[in-house]
Amino acid sequence: MENTKYLIGDVANLMGMSRDTLRYYEKRGILSSQRGENGYRYYTDPDISRLISILYQRKMDFRLRDMEALWSSENSMDDLTSIMDSRLREEEQAIRLHKQNIARLELTRTDCEDIRNNLGKVCLQEFPAAYIIVPHTDLSGSIQQWFRYSHRYPGLDMMYTFSQFTWNRTGDTLHMEPKNSQLVLFKHLKDYVDYPITEDTPMTPHSMLCVSACCACTSLTPSSSDLLPMIDWAEKQGFMVSQQFYSTYASHGRMDGKDTCFVRVYIPVF
Repeated sequence: MENTKYLIGDVANLMGMSRDTLRYYEKRGILSSQRGENGYRYYTDPDISRLISILYQRKMDFRLRDMEALWSSENSMDDLTSIMDSRLREEEQAIRLHKQNIARLELTRTDCEDIRNNLGKVCLQEFPAAYIIVPHTDLSGSIQQWFRYSHRYPGLDMMYTFSQFTWNRTGDTLHMEPKNSQLVLFKHLKDYVDYPITEDTPMTPHSMLCVSACCACTSLTPSSSDLLPMIDWAEKQGFMVSQQFYSTYASHGRMDGKDTCFVRVYIPVF
């Protein structure tokens, strides 16, 4: 049975591609054509079948050099399997990176909503459940550690710094002293980071009840004017407050035309 002969223009229209692309594939050796007695280039049914395979491989983002190797191979199935394994790994990694970016977007969106809806509002909430990645540092050192860990472990750029302070009050004056800072990763982000979190990885005391507020600050740490309303609110509700508190930096932005650090503060209550 004689094969159908397709002229280059017919194939270009059928496949929705340009003649130049067909000629380029021929030049690279991954597609072949025949020449008629009149000198016109034409393609047979096997050529069209091969072209369909080529277009399918291009949809899977095969590199042209890999396709060249396939179509010149003595046994292309072995080579095709190897290429497929490589492409699968690349796609899985791309999906991994995409999921990490979605997690970043959701995390930042949550912080934005918290700032927009709860700025200056005092409430009771449990301390966040988080894995402690770096247990001991200071606020300045935590920034350096953040860069070091996030560079080494993809996804750990979603860590937050939780800084611990002690305080004592004399009338309306509040004296605060920094004690320690930790780099933590919220528990729900565990599956989005390439860091070896195990059963032995320490966690924050997330069952601890705290009086909490989102504050707009001029620096990375809250001031006494941020803490005093929280302490007064807790005492009016009949709670005893701890002599220590925690703060975490949520975002940096503009408010009332000024650069502002938005932090969330947690003061444990009893």
